[in-house]
Amino acid sequence: MRYGLDRLWHRGRASTPHWQSPKPPRIGLLSEDVLRKIERLSLRVRRPLPGGPAGEHLGVGRSSSIEFADHRAYAPGDDFRRIDWNMLARLDELSIRLTEPREDIGLYIVLDCSGSMIAADGLKSRLARQLAAGLGYLALTQLDVVRVYGLGNGMLARSPRYGGRKQSADVFQLLRSLPDSSGTDIGAAFAAFLADRPARGMVVVLSDLLNAADYRPALRRVVQAGFEVALVHILSEAELNPRLRGDVELIDSETGETLKISVTLETMNGYLRDLAAWQTDIAEFCRSIGVRYVQVPAERTPESVLLGDFRRHGILE
Repeated sequence: MRYGLDRLWHRGRASTPHWQSPKPPRIGLLSEDVLRKIERLSLRVRRPLPGGPAGEHLGVGRSSSIEFADHRAYAPGDDFRRIDWNMLARLDELSIRLTEPREDIGLYIVLDCSGSMIAADGLKSRLARQLAAGLGYLALTQLDVVRVYGLGNGMLARSPRYGGRKQSADVFQLLRSLPDSSGTDIGAAFAAFLADRPARGMVVVLSDLLNAADYRPALRRVVQAGFEVALVHILSEAELNPRLRGDVELIDSETGETLKISVTLETMNGYLRDLAAWQTDIAEFCRSIGVRYVQVPAERTPESVLLGDFRRHGILE
């Protein structure tokens, strides 16, 4: 009996009788109040990334970016455009302005659009899109570049490059309209992402990770390519603590296959043990390759995750 639930879980299926909804509900993404709160945060990048246009992420050293740091006396050969003419007029001293370099981060949001994400009442899909909206909005307010990728049976959709606060509405509209997929192949999606040859930056993956194939080698290649990665693992309460007893028919949310089993206390305890072992295995693998791993129940509010979990796990600060 234990084999039934365990098999469906490891094949990557969120399955229960009569829980499925063909489409996630139409939703708003984030309130103005939440957007104002997250504006005070910033993306936290742990490794040096190549620069581009000046985004609002302080680096080290001195350069000609927009953040003033200090003055020093003018020396022959200095760029005359950096002379502080106001100081010359006030103090009759010839000096130049020093500035802090800022890093422009490419934020790549990889959003799982597979059938298991929209199963039941669509809570996983809704939270994933809300978190993606929050991250995208924050990055755009800080002058960073944002791209959104829809993940399904490979890479479903790729957005253009977005830049600047005014394009946050375009990001929100894209997140609402991303297509659904009947299958899941996270590894193929990562391979397609790397084939795009994006500039290095931060990759945030929002998924339930219910995937038949092993995606870990592809995730390792993303890290090896120089990207900083955060893996946000979203599962519903129905998956974390299923309330199934007796004879039930499990329905595969992606293939429609069915399995009739009798759920006993032993079956459920075995499922919970396997679930805990699976999550621990993912966490240990992520730790071994430097990926930030965050477990998030689908019933949480986006505000609590953005302002709480993401700050505790070092995605935002």
